[in-house]
Amino acid sequence: MEKRSVHEILEQAEKLLGRKEIATGLKVREELVKSWSEGSGTLSDSHLLRLADLLAKYAEANK
Repeated sequence: MEKRSVHEILEQAEKLLGRKEIATGLKVREELVKSWSEGSGTLSDSHLLRLADLLAKYAEANK
C-alpha cells in the first residue's frame, strides 16, 4: 500500500468534499482548512482522524 502525505490526503478530500464541507465536518473555520491546504497550518492527529471519518462516511454514502 502506498503511503500518502497528510497534504495529499487533504488535497484529495478537498476534491471530494470541498473545503467548506471539510470545515463544517471538522467544526473549524474554513480559513483553517485553507491554511492546512497551503501548508502554513498544522493538521493535528485528532483532526486527521476526524477527516478520515468524514471520508469514510462520504465513501459509504457514494457506493
